[in-house]
Amino acid sequence: MEVEKKFVVIDGNSIVHRAYHALPGLTDKKGEIVGAVYGFILALFKVVKDFEPDYIATCFDVAKPTFRHLEFKDYKAKRPATHPDLLNQLGRVRTLLSDLKIAFFEKEGFEADDLIATVIKKTREEEAGKELMVYILTGDRDSLQLVNERTKMYILNRGVKNSFVYDRKKIFEDFGIDPSQVVAMKALAGDPSDNIPGVRGIGERGAAELLKKYKTLEKIYEAAEKEPDDFLDGSKSKSARTRDLLLKNKDKVFFFERMVRMRDDVALEYSLEVCRFTDFDAEITGTALTELGFPSLLKRIPFKTHSVIQTLFKI
Repeated sequence: MEVEKKFVVIDGNSIVHRAYHALPGLTDKKGEIVGAVYGFILALFKVVKDFEPDYIATCFDVAKPTFRHLEFKDYKAKRPATHPDLLNQLGRVRTLLSDLKIAFFEKEGFEADDLIATVIKKTREEEAGKELMVYILTGDRDSLQLVNERTKMYILNRGVKNSFVYDRKKIFEDFGIDPSQVVAMKALAGDPSDNIPGVRGIGERGAAELLKKYKTLEKIYEAAEKEPDDFLDGSKSKSARTRDLLLKNKDKVFFFERMVRMRDDVALEYSLEVCRFTDFDAEITGTALTELGFPSLLKRIPFKTHSVIQTLFKI
């Protein structure tokens, strides 16, 4: 029986941000804060150990406005500016990935989310990538919209050890919708983390009820504009109120839908082969970890065999 091939796509900014807040006091020999780098390495080692991927790629934001910021001035407006300590560690993670020969992608004007969606789409367009099982490693739920039968989301929840996989079944259990409806849910209910307001008065429960009955935003509005008596199951007053909210905010809802949908058409120089992963090189990885001041991580490198690292670094 042929072993299923796997591709791990890492949301670099999400993992580094989560590690930065989880390990704020960790410093190297020079006194520079390195907790986010340490946490990223732990997450990388864990996902390699858990899935033994054949391909790995990491996607990053660029510290400049994206098309969303340009079109929607309030996009992520409530988020504080990125601390210089975090920016420095993002740079060190990029350097580490280069040393380890793990592919990473970034593109001015787009977010890591858009690059993740684009990498997956471009992977599926290659013959070798059509049947790959893709796991998105992230610390937030933005990538739920990408989940399908061949794509799952591996989310870090309150630390590296507390992680779980979101597939189609779990998304339905937690939110009452299909992954294909996640974008519509956010457009209607809003997304506080990105400062997307949605339609005030609908909420997640109301959005889920609408999507359960009508499936898509287009069909929801088609029904609302016809003003049927049975627009929503329940009281006529609730139906009228919901329909009124939807119709008054129609343009906003479809604008928000565009803001929350991940772009999968980013112009990237990409090939699946660039992301191929066979194993960590013992000498390169050991040296990188030692220079970072993380000798304790040498024993945690998920090699298929530890004999080389043990000999080189005497652990």
